[in-house]
Amino acid sequence: MGYPLIHQLTEAQIQDLHRLYQTVWWAKGRSLADTRQLVHNTDIVLGLCEPDSTTLIGFSRVLTDYLFRAVILDVMVAAGYQGQGLGRALLEAIVNHPELAQVESFSLFCTPEMVPFYQKWGFTDHLTQKLMQRSHYERRPCQP
Repeated sequence: MGYPLIHQLTEAQIQDLHRLYQTVWWAKGRSLADTRQLVHNTDIVLGLCEPDSTTLIGFSRVLTDYLFRAVILDVMVAAGYQGQGLGRALLEAIVNHPELAQVESFSLFCTPEMVPFYQKWGFTDHLTQKLMQRSHYERRPCQP
């Protein structure tokens, strides 16, 4: 494949990531400061770069307790690089990451069209638990 896998982003690569976020509906509108903060607050960061320019072209991140749960977020590949197996390379790097070897359960969010891709990795949408979400904009006091 020839694209180096990195575990830390330079400032230029954070700016590349910010531009990448602006291309997806679920992250469009995030500020560069938000992007910096999410990288800083993420347990494991994985990126794929152009070998010559070190421009970030693929990215994913993991939030984890390193034992029981890990949540895979933001598996993204720049439009001009899709279809080359880079998403597969990111997921492979995550599930085989030495710091995640003891993790009991991996979870992720994906759009319906991506379900077949993740099923190849053993992910299933047949959950025994219900995923619930509370948005920052929907904060309300608890009702007894």
